[in-house]
Amino acid sequence: MRITNQMLTRNTLQNLNRNLRAMSTTQEQMSSGKKVSKPSDDPIATAQILSYKTFLGEQKQHLRNIEDGIGWIDVSESAVGRVTDIFQRARELAVYGASGTIPDDSRKALAREVDQLIDELVQVANTNYAGRYVFGGAYTAQPPFARVGDSVIYDGDGQAQNWEVAPGVTLSVNISGIEGFDVPSTGSPSSLFASLFALRDALDNGDISALPGSVLSDLDKYGDHTLNVRAELGAKSNRLSLAKSRTEEAQVKMTEMMSKLEDIDLAETVMYYKNQEAVYQASLATAAMVLQPSLINFLR
Repeated sequence: MRITNQMLTRNTLQNLNRNLRAMSTTQEQMSSGKKVSKPSDDPIATAQILSYKTFLGEQKQHLRNIEDGIGWIDVSESAVGRVTDIFQRARELAVYGASGTIPDDSRKALAREVDQLIDELVQVANTNYAGRYVFGGAYTAQPPFARVGDSVIYDGDGQAQNWEVAPGVTLSVNISGIEGFDVPSTGSPSSLFASLFALRDALDNGDISALPGSVLSDLDKYGDHTLNVRAELGAKSNRLSLAKSRTEEAQVKMTEMMSKLEDIDLAETVMYYKNQEAVYQASLATAAMVLQPSLINFLR
Protein backbone atom coordinates (compact mmCIF):
# COMPACT_ATOMS: atom_id res chain seq x y z
CA MET A 1 0.00 0.00 0.00
CA ARG A 2 1.34 3.44 -0.97
CA ILE A 3 1.80 5.83 1.99
CA THR A 4 0.99 9.34 0.86
CA ASN A 5 1.93 12.61 2.47
CA GLN A 6 -1.74 13.26 3.19
CA MET A 7 -1.96 9.99 5.13
CA LEU A 8 1.13 10.91 7.13
CA THR A 9 -0.31 14.33 7.90
CA ARG A 10 -3.67 12.93 8.97
CA ASN A 11 -2.16 10.24 11.22
CA THR A 12 0.27 12.67 12.77
CA LEU A 13 -2.47 15.18 13.56
CA GLN A 14 -4.69 12.45 15.02
CA ASN A 15 -1.89 11.29 17.30
CA LEU A 16 -1.06 14.86 18.32
CA ASN A 17 -4.72 15.54 19.16
CA ARG A 18 -4.98 12.29 21.14
CA ASN A 19 -1.91 13.20 23.18
CA LEU A 20 -3.23 16.71 23.68
CA ARG A 21 -6.62 15.39 24.89
CA ALA A 22 -4.84 13.07 27.33
CA MET A 23 -2.85 16.02 28.68
CA SER A 24 -6.03 18.11 28.97
CA THR A 25 -7.75 15.32 30.93
CA THR A 26 -4.80 15.00 33.31
CA GLN A 27 -4.62 18.80 33.75
CA GLU A 28 -8.31 18.84 34.67
CA GLN A 29 -7.72 16.06 37.23
CA MET A 30 -4.86 18.01 38.82
CA SER A 31 -6.85 21.23 39.01
CA SER A 32 -9.98 19.56 40.45
CA GLY A 33 -8.25 16.88 42.51
CA LYS A 34 -10.77 14.37 41.15
CA LYS A 35 -10.30 11.37 38.91
CA VAL A 36 -14.01 11.34 38.15
CA SER A 37 -15.57 14.72 37.41
CA LYS A 38 -18.40 13.59 35.14
CA PRO A 39 -20.16 10.26 34.54
CA SER A 40 -18.43 9.69 31.21
CA ASP A 41 -15.03 9.60 32.96
CA ASP A 42 -15.91 6.27 34.57
CA PRO A 43 -19.60 5.21 34.59
CA ILE A 44 -19.09 2.32 37.03
CA ALA A 45 -17.09 4.42 39.50
CA THR A 46 -19.64 7.23 39.15
CA ALA A 47 -22.48 4.90 40.21
CA GLN A 48 -20.48 3.75 43.24
CA ILE A 49 -19.55 7.33 44.19
CA LEU A 50 -23.19 8.44 44.02
CA SER A 51 -24.14 5.50 46.23
CA TYR A 52 -21.45 6.46 48.75
CA LYS A 53 -22.56 10.11 48.74
CA THR A 54 -26.16 9.08 49.40
CA PHE A 55 -25.00 6.94 52.31
CA LEU A 56 -22.84 9.75 53.71
CA GLY A 57 -25.75 12.18 53.46
CA GLU A 58 -27.90 9.80 55.51
CA GLN A 59 -25.11 9.32 58.04
CA LYS A 60 -24.69 13.09 58.46
CA GLN A 61 -28.41 13.42 59.21
CA HIS A 62 -28.24 10.54 61.69
CA LEU A 63 -25.24 12.21 63.34
CA ARG A 64 -27.18 15.47 63.66
CA ASN A 65 -30.08 13.54 65.23
CA ILE A 66 -27.71 11.80 67.65
CA GLU A 67 -25.98 15.02 68.71
CA ASP A 68 -29.33 16.76 69.17
CA GLY A 69 -30.58 13.77 71.16
CA ILE A 70 -27.50 13.83 73.40
CA GLY A 71 -28.08 17.53 74.05
CA TRP A 72 -31.76 16.89 74.81
CA ILE A 73 -30.95 14.05 77.23
CA ASP A 74 -28.14 15.96 78.93
CA VAL A 75 -30.50 18.88 79.62
CA SER A 76 -33.18 16.46 80.87
CA GLU A 77 -30.70 14.65 83.12
CA SER A 78 -29.47 17.94 84.57
CA ALA A 79 -33.07 18.95 85.28
CA VAL A 80 -33.81 15.65 87.02
CA GLY A 81 -30.66 16.17 89.09
CA ARG A 82 -32.13 19.47 90.28
CA VAL A 83 -35.36 17.62 91.16
CA THR A 84 -33.29 15.27 93.31
CA ASP A 85 -31.72 18.27 95.07
CA ILE A 86 -35.16 19.79 95.71
CA PHE A 87 -36.46 16.60 97.29
CA GLN A 88 -33.33 16.24 99.37
CA ARG A 89 -33.90 19.75 100.74
CA ALA A 90 -37.59 19.00 101.30
CA ARG A 91 -36.65 15.92 103.29
CA GLU A 92 -34.28 17.96 105.46
CA LEU A 93 -37.10 20.43 106.16
CA ALA A 94 -39.49 17.57 107.00
CA VAL A 95 -37.05 16.05 109.50
CA TYR A 96 -36.31 19.44 111.05
CA GLY A 97 -39.98 20.37 111.21
CA ALA A 98 -40.88 17.09 112.94
CA SER A 99 -38.89 18.17 116.01
CA GLY A 100 -41.08 19.12 118.92
CA THR A 101 -38.57 21.68 120.15
CA ILE A 102 -39.08 24.33 117.45
CA PRO A 103 -41.87 26.93 117.71
CA ASP A 104 -44.84 27.08 115.34
CA ASP A 105 -43.58 30.27 113.72
CA SER A 106 -40.42 28.44 112.67
CA ARG A 107 -42.51 25.65 111.13
CA LYS A 108 -44.53 28.21 109.21
CA ALA A 109 -41.27 29.68 107.93
CA LEU A 110 -40.28 26.17 106.81
CA ALA A 111 -43.67 25.84 105.09
CA ARG A 112 -43.00 29.04 103.13
CA GLU A 113 -39.64 27.64 102.01
CA VAL A 114 -41.36 24.45 100.83
CA ASP A 115 -43.80 26.61 98.86
CA GLN A 116 -40.79 28.20 97.16
CA LEU A 117 -39.43 24.73 96.43
CA ILE A 118 -42.71 23.93 94.68
CA ASP A 119 -42.31 26.96 92.43
CA GLU A 120 -38.73 25.98 91.75
CA LEU A 121 -39.84 22.47 90.85
CA VAL A 122 -42.41 23.87 88.39
CA GLN A 123 -39.64 25.85 86.75
CA VAL A 124 -37.45 22.74 86.52
CA ALA A 125 -40.35 20.71 85.10
CA ASN A 126 -40.68 23.33 82.36
CA THR A 127 -37.03 23.05 81.33
CA ASN A 128 -36.52 23.64 77.62
CA TYR A 129 -33.80 22.75 75.15
CA ALA A 130 -33.38 24.93 72.04
CA GLY A 131 -36.87 26.33 72.59
CA ARG A 132 -38.51 22.91 73.07
CA TYR A 133 -39.87 21.79 76.44
CA VAL A 134 -38.24 18.47 77.25
CA PHE A 135 -40.89 17.00 79.56
CA GLY A 136 -43.97 17.78 77.44
CA GLY A 137 -44.04 14.56 75.43
CA ALA A 138 -45.24 15.50 71.94
CA TYR A 139 -46.20 19.00 73.13
CA THR A 140 -42.86 20.80 73.12
CA ALA A 141 -43.91 24.30 72.06
CA GLN A 142 -45.40 25.46 75.39
CA PRO A 143 -44.68 24.86 79.10
CA PRO A 144 -46.27 21.52 80.07
CA PHE A 145 -46.64 22.25 83.81
CA ALA A 146 -48.67 25.02 85.43
CA ARG A 147 -49.38 25.72 89.09
CA VAL A 148 -53.10 26.10 89.71
CA GLY A 149 -53.77 26.93 93.35
CA ASP A 150 -52.63 24.04 95.50
CA SER A 151 -51.88 21.65 92.65
CA VAL A 152 -49.68 21.50 89.57
CA ILE A 153 -51.39 20.39 86.36
CA TYR A 154 -49.68 18.61 83.47
CA ASP A 155 -50.71 19.77 79.99
CA GLY A 156 -48.49 17.49 77.92
CA ASP A 157 -48.80 13.81 77.03
CA GLY A 158 -46.81 10.59 77.38
CA GLN A 159 -45.62 10.32 73.78
CA ALA A 160 -41.99 9.42 73.13
CA GLN A 161 -39.73 11.53 70.93
CA ASN A 162 -38.36 8.80 68.64
CA TRP A 163 -35.45 9.94 66.49
CA GLU A 164 -33.74 7.86 63.82
CA VAL A 165 -30.11 7.27 64.77
CA ALA A 166 -29.29 4.62 62.14
CA PRO A 167 -31.06 3.17 59.10
CA GLY A 168 -34.30 1.71 60.46
CA VAL A 169 -33.23 2.29 64.09
CA THR A 170 -35.05 4.81 66.31
CA LEU A 171 -34.44 5.76 69.92
CA SER A 172 -36.61 7.66 72.38
CA VAL A 173 -34.64 10.65 73.65
CA ASN A 174 -37.14 12.07 76.12
CA ILE A 175 -38.84 11.41 79.44
CA SER A 176 -42.41 12.70 79.47
CA GLY A 177 -43.94 14.50 82.42
CA ILE A 178 -46.19 11.49 83.01
CA GLU A 179 -43.16 9.28 83.59
CA GLY A 180 -40.79 11.81 85.11
CA PHE A 181 -43.19 13.56 87.50
CA ASP A 182 -45.64 10.72 88.18
CA VAL A 183 -48.68 12.24 86.48
CA PRO A 184 -51.60 9.77 86.04
CA SER A 185 -52.69 11.28 82.71
CA THR A 186 -52.95 14.50 80.73
CA GLY A 187 -54.73 17.24 82.67
CA SER A 188 -54.18 15.51 86.03
CA PRO A 189 -52.24 16.88 89.00
CA SER A 190 -48.74 15.52 89.58
CA SER A 191 -48.21 13.16 92.53
CA LEU A 192 -44.62 14.37 92.77
CA PHE A 193 -45.82 17.90 93.46
CA ALA A 194 -48.63 16.62 95.70
CA SER A 195 -46.05 15.24 98.13
CA LEU A 196 -44.52 18.71 98.49
CA PHE A 197 -47.91 20.33 99.01
CA ALA A 198 -48.59 17.76 101.74
CA LEU A 199 -45.29 18.65 103.42
CA ARG A 200 -46.03 22.36 103.21
CA ASP A 201 -49.50 21.93 104.74
CA ALA A 202 -48.22 19.67 107.54
CA LEU A 203 -45.60 22.25 108.48
CA ASP A 204 -48.04 25.15 108.21
CA ASN A 205 -50.66 23.37 110.36
CA GLY A 206 -48.15 22.07 112.90
CA ASP A 207 -49.10 18.45 112.10
CA ILE A 208 -45.96 16.96 113.63
CA SER A 209 -47.28 13.39 113.55
CA ALA A 210 -47.61 13.39 109.74
CA LEU A 211 -44.07 14.62 109.10
CA PRO A 212 -42.11 11.51 110.13
CA GLY A 213 -44.87 9.26 108.75
CA SER A 214 -46.71 9.48 105.45
CA VAL A 215 -45.17 12.79 104.35
CA LEU A 216 -41.58 11.64 104.79
CA SER A 217 -42.42 8.26 103.24
CA ASP A 218 -43.77 9.96 100.11
CA LEU A 219 -40.75 12.24 99.87
CA ASP A 220 -38.44 9.22 100.03
CA LYS A 221 -40.53 7.37 97.42
CA TYR A 222 -40.43 10.21 94.94
CA GLY A 223 -36.78 10.92 95.68
CA ASP A 224 -36.04 7.31 94.67
CA HIS A 225 -38.28 7.76 91.64
CA THR A 226 -36.20 10.67 90.35
CA LEU A 227 -33.02 8.64 90.82
CA ASN A 228 -34.50 5.88 88.64
CA VAL A 229 -35.50 8.42 85.99
CA ARG A 230 -32.00 9.85 86.04
CA ALA A 231 -30.51 6.36 85.61
CA GLU A 232 -32.77 5.77 82.60
CA LEU A 233 -31.66 9.02 81.02
CA GLY A 234 -28.03 8.08 81.67
CA ALA A 235 -28.53 4.74 79.91
CA LYS A 236 -30.04 6.52 76.88
CA SER A 237 -27.15 8.97 76.82
CA ASN A 238 -24.64 6.11 76.83
CA ARG A 239 -26.43 4.39 73.97
CA LEU A 240 -26.45 7.58 71.92
CA SER A 241 -22.74 8.08 72.59
CA LEU A 242 -22.05 4.58 71.27
CA ALA A 243 -24.25 5.27 68.24
CA LYS A 244 -22.31 8.49 67.62
CA SER A 245 -18.97 6.69 67.71
CA ARG A 246 -20.28 3.98 65.36
CA THR A 247 -21.68 6.56 62.92
CA GLU A 248 -18.48 8.61 62.88
CA GLU A 249 -16.44 5.46 62.26
CA ALA A 250 -18.73 4.46 59.37
CA GLN A 251 -18.40 7.96 57.90
CA VAL A 252 -14.60 7.79 57.98
CA LYS A 253 -14.51 4.36 56.31
CA MET A 254 -17.02 5.34 53.63
CA THR A 255 -15.18 8.60 52.92
CA GLU A 256 -11.93 6.65 52.49
CA MET A 257 -13.60 4.23 50.07
CA MET A 258 -15.10 7.10 48.07
CA SER A 259 -11.77 8.92 48.02
CA LYS A 260 -10.04 5.90 46.46
CA LEU A 261 -12.54 6.02 43.61
CA GLU A 262 -12.85 9.77 43.22
CA ASP A 263 -9.66 11.52 44.33
CA ILE A 264 -6.34 11.54 42.53
CA ASP A 265 -2.91 10.68 43.91
CA LEU A 266 -1.37 14.08 43.20
CA ALA A 267 2.27 12.91 43.04
CA GLU A 268 1.39 10.04 40.74
CA THR A 269 -0.79 12.26 38.52
CA VAL A 270 1.93 14.94 38.20
CA MET A 271 4.44 12.27 37.17
CA TYR A 272 1.94 10.86 34.68
CA TYR A 273 1.37 14.35 33.28
CA LYS A 274 5.12 14.89 32.84
CA ASN A 275 5.30 11.66 30.86
CA GLN A 276 2.38 12.76 28.69
CA GLU A 277 4.05 16.14 28.14
CA ALA A 278 7.28 14.45 27.07
CA VAL A 279 5.37 12.22 24.65
CA TYR A 280 3.55 15.24 23.21
CA GLN A 281 6.77 17.20 22.75
CA ALA A 282 8.37 14.17 21.09
CA SER A 283 5.33 13.90 18.81
CA LEU A 284 5.67 17.54 17.82
CA ALA A 285 9.38 17.09 17.08
CA THR A 286 8.70 13.97 15.03
CA ALA A 287 5.92 15.68 13.11
CA ALA A 288 8.23 18.57 12.26
CA MET A 289 10.73 16.16 10.81
CA VAL A 290 8.26 13.93 8.99
CA LEU A 291 6.05 16.65 7.52
CA GLN A 292 8.53 18.57 5.38
CA PRO A 293 6.36 20.65 3.05
CA SER A 294 7.55 21.04 -0.54
CA LEU A 295 6.08 21.87 -3.90
CA ILE A 296 5.95 18.18 -4.75
CA ASN A 297 3.97 17.49 -1.52
CA PHE A 298 1.35 20.03 -2.52
CA LEU A 299 1.11 18.61 -6.08
CA ARG A 300 0.39 15.09 -4.87
